Amino acid sequence: MPADRVHTAVLPDETANAERRRETRYPTHDIAEVEILPGPNPSMAAWVLDVSRDGLHLQLNSALAKGAQLKVRLRPDTIVFGQVRYCRRSNASFHVGVLIQDVFRSPDKQPGHATEDALVLYRRGKGLSAREVIRLKDHLLHCEFCRIRLLETGNANATSRGA
Repeated sequence: MPADRVHTAVLPDETANAERRRETRYPTHDIAEVEILPGPNPSMAAWVLDVSRDGLHLQLNSALAKGAQLKVRLRPDTIVFGQVRYCRRSNASFHVGVLIQDVFRSPDKQPGHATEDALVLYRRGKGLSAREVIRLKDHLLHCEFCRIRLLETGNANATSRGA
């Protein structure tokens, strides 16, 4: 299946948190396959703990060298190429920060606007997979209609809470 090149998009400014990080992180808990490049190398299982505009936070059973080039496969149709920025031990596993350099994915089978459910979950900052977050961020970069709907979703939530 042919792959389309994707540019990562920015998470909405309204979801920024009080952390000192430069970018908002979207929590996920997806399984992925990681391969050290240049390959071929055996792939390793990993968990994607969160996604930001320019990075992935992974959990692996093995340490990775800072600066290593990676291929991260998010099933079933998204491949992320990146570079290891850090690797820290966390109990029996390792937390690895990956700077996203490129994203390739299969074309959407049903192109169109983002669903209301996807926009609500995105706004809440939970409930979407890493692959869905990457797709939605890319769509929002190119679709003004859905960016407006995303903002309206936030305003509707504030109104329903009595804000």
